[in-house]
Amino acid sequence: MEKDPYSIEEFFKDAVIELGRPASIEELVKEELVKVKRKRRTKKEMMEAREAAEAAKITVVTSTIDDVIESETLTAKLKTTAAAPKTYQAVDGFLIEKGVSKILSHNIKNKVNTMLLGPTGVGKTEMVAAIAQSLKMDYTVFDMGTMTDPIMSLIGTHAITVKDGVTSSEFKKSRFSEVIQKPGIVVLDELSRAAAGSNNLLFPCLDFRRELPMEYSFEDYSPIKIHPDCVFVATANTGSQYTGTHKLDKALIDRFMILEIEPLNAEGCKYVLENVFKDTVSKENYSTIVDIFFAINVQHEQFVINFNLSMRHLKMITSMVANGFTIYDAYYATCKGIGGKAGIDAVSTIISPYKK
Repeated sequence: MEKDPYSIEEFFKDAVIELGRPASIEELVKEELVKVKRKRRTKKEMMEAREAAEAAKITVVTSTIDDVIESETLTAKLKTTAAAPKTYQAVDGFLIEKGVSKILSHNIKNKVNTMLLGPTGVGKTEMVAAIAQSLKMDYTVFDMGTMTDPIMSLIGTHAITVKDGVTSSEFKKSRFSEVIQKPGIVVLDELSRAAAGSNNLLFPCLDFRRELPMEYSFEDYSPIKIHPDCVFVATANTGSQYTGTHKLDKALIDRFMILEIEPLNAEGCKYVLENVFKDTVSKENYSTIVDIFFAINVQHEQFVINFNLSMRHLKMITSMVANGFTIYDAYYATCKGIGGKAGIDAVSTIISPYKK
């Protein structure tokens, strides 16, 4: 039989990219995104794929769909269950990649605006807090996603008061305008969720002017100068999988140094869990919890499972185990909550061996 040069992995990835998020084959077919008929893979290819899957201790997944994919494996050469070892630095009880820690500390000390980009739950905001504490600096977190009215949130608002029968209007400055006049770190958390109108107010804060425009106060139009020892650090999630996020303005991005934050590897995850939960969980269980965590995320990367787990999920699962739940029950509850019945079916082969 003629070998198909277009691999199943490439084929599936292209379909998922068109949809814009992870999805199962069944969903892609339902969405009418998979319209190309494929030839059956050669026997040799099937054997190689199965061997690769078995070596990674991951079950080969097959799916028969009329005239689209005929009993083909979705697993090609799989990645290992942990990333390549990295050098981490413990900062105030939080584990940070050494290079990131050094650069972020340098930027904060030298008042360089920095944006941390990375997946949800990776610890971007907690990382800033840890470095701030290690540098003995004050930090204030502003949840940019809640600022539906940028003018009121960043500048202030007019409050109408009635005293002795006389109605008057008084302009009350925002908390943001007060904080930027003091030394410390201003964390613009989830900046990708901020209303577009906030950009124009933040631009002069983040460039050489370092001032907050106050034209909307209708009283004192003088801009508020930012304290020389005040620095901005933003966090953002980017990608179609995050609802409520907006495409970041190029002019806004240009005012930051971008640092991409990657999830911890297996060794790093174990360190964090042991540091948080101490001896409430055995070392063997720590290893098992982390191995399952990475096995699920590997299958997500291979488009076998349509969801992944974050460090937040890993901590929640470990907390349940520390409080008497079995590893199976902890993963079952978490995965069902995220992916429903389909989620449980997808991870059943991974967590079933730990059912008691």
